Amino acid sequence: MRSLRILPPDDRMIKRQEKEVTVWNSFFKWIETINPLGGSKLEKAVNYALNYKETLCNYLLDGRCEISNNAAERRVKSYALGRKAFMFHTSVAGAGASAVMYSMIETAKANHLNVYQYLYMVLLYMPDYKNEPAGIEKLLPWSDFIKEHCTGLIDVENITPENHIPLPF
Repeated sequence: MRSLRILPPDDRMIKRQEKEVTVWNSFFKWIETINPLGGSKLEKAVNYALNYKETLCNYLLDGRCEISNNAAERRVKSYALGRKAFMFHTSVAGAGASAVMYSMIETAKANHLNVYQYLYMVLLYMPDYKNEPAGIEKLLPWSDFIKEHCTGLIDVENITPENHIPLPF
């Protein structure tokens, strides 16, 4: 239900248990009465629903889960669009680097960051902190430091390799 999206995860789970379990039970009760022709698409759909009953209802157990995987598919879309370009990777390392970049970009988008600024900040600070776990923690998209510096407009004139501030620990 769309009205449940605004609720916190725990409340969303409770509301789902109250409202949606009976709908699912009615659906499965109804689908068990269907007797489709063998080999038809309807038979495949009915068998799928019955075979994956538990999996289809998993989202009821956790309010953070979505009933649909549309959000995940939207995030992978940019990677899928680049497939044609991937034919021109000349090495496995190049393909791996491309996958890392797509992951970083999509994670930045998921955390509502300015992607260009996020990549700029990571590339600016990573050489200094690549062997320090605390520094890497500060460069993750959900860290307070990154959220503070990568949610607005970019300031590449003042934040340069020559005069950037050290990461706060």
